[in-house]
Amino acid sequence: MKFRFQYIYTAFILSFAILTILAVLFYQRLMNTQRFSNEVEHTYEKLYLLSRVDAYLKDAIGSERGFILSRDSTMLEPLLLNAPLIFPLIDSLRTLTADNNKQQINVNNLKRIVSERLNQVRTNVNKAALRESRNQDMRLLQSKVLMNDYYDVLRKIESEERRMLMFRNIQKDSYQANNPKLLYAIFVFATVVFILSFLFINKELRKRLTFQQELQKQVGSLNRANAELEQLTHAHSHHLQEPLRKIQTFTTRLLTKQNNQLNEEAHMLLEKINTTAEHMHGLTADMAKYSNLIVSREAPLDVDLNYVLYKVAEQVDARLTMQHASLIVANTLPVVRGIPLQLAILFEQLIDNSLKFSRRDVPPVITVAHEETVGRSISDKLLSVFGGTLFYKISVTDNGMGFSNEFAEKIFGIFEKLESQQLFLNSKGIGLAMVQRIMVNHGGNVSASGIVGSGAVFHLYFPVPNR
Repeated sequence: MKFRFQYIYTAFILSFAILTILAVLFYQRLMNTQRFSNEVEHTYEKLYLLSRVDAYLKDAIGSERGFILSRDSTMLEPLLLNAPLIFPLIDSLRTLTADNNKQQINVNNLKRIVSERLNQVRTNVNKAALRESRNQDMRLLQSKVLMNDYYDVLRKIESEERRMLMFRNIQKDSYQANNPKLLYAIFVFATVVFILSFLFINKELRKRLTFQQELQKQVGSLNRANAELEQLTHAHSHHLQEPLRKIQTFTTRLLTKQNNQLNEEAHMLLEKINTTAEHMHGLTADMAKYSNLIVSREAPLDVDLNYVLYKVAEQVDARLTMQHASLIVANTLPVVRGIPLQLAILFEQLIDNSLKFSRRDVPPVITVAHEETVGRSISDKLLSVFGGTLFYKISVTDNGMGFSNEFAEKIFGIFEKLESQQLFLNSKGIGLAMVQRIMVNHGGNVSASGIVGSGAVFHLYFPVPNR
């Protein structure tokens, strides 16, 4: 079973990991596609700026030549309009190439050459306006040399950008070629895991259905056995009482009518028979109560334990008075979800236990107290696992014979008696078993501790209803 759960957990973790990987790959693919797109757009933007610089510079040079030839000032309009736009374009180009040192050098050279060429244009225009032709051929030759340098730098910048564009396109093609293969491999792996998981879960589901069918059969058999046991217990507890009553009746009549003819030994034997029959009668009645507790189907109600304890105290008042006993309720008891009749039996058995095992010549004192506690603070192994769950802790303390704590669990066994209790014929050994059964019926538990010769305390733990 543990292996099967480990397989399911592994399959779940693998499925989650595959989904995570697919999500990451999809995100990376989206980001890379966006990055490739931005880089390509970035390159085309630089090429566009470069083309605008070239076009504006050519317009300026064209204005220069036209004005020199015609002396027409209208020919200077392209120069006046476009020349101021060239350097902002070059600055933008330098910003866009900030990640490439080689291009930064080329752009700086481009700016220097363009600046020198525009200065030449202005000089030539001014000379032409003054009709000064001296050294004109030299100036034109210098302009030609400078333009050759300009075109050389322009080609370098454009060549580098186109090289980067080709490199990025190769990267993009390689990424787009490899990514589907990886996705396909992950898809195949995920499909295999899914199919294996489906087959395994389907197999487990079939086993579970078979197990549930077997369990239903077992539950049916158990219910029938419980019903038969209930009938048998009912028959024992009720039909057995009739012969016991007859035994008591016959022994009483014999003691009454033949009193003068019976010797002392016969008197003693008949009294023992009568006492034993009475004890057996009480035992069968308690067995009937215990069997009813096991098969109880009563719905729980909100029960005030103060009222329950008050009614029980009324029932045992005669015994309390006869034994000079005191029943003290230290504080207000809570309202719990439970079955009133069972809770009455609970307190009745605990008080009965304290009265039975009181010390000679010491008036019994029974104290009932209440407090709230949490599961982690309870020493009881069964309840401590609930951690922070709240419990009502009802403590019933007496000053009786007590017991050794090594028998703290044994005393709740049915028909279990400690050696110190063997002399008490009226102890049937079922009362504390009923107490434990009632606490189980109410979703709680009971524990006990004692000191020999000083007394005992019983702790009842009721779960606190949802508030």
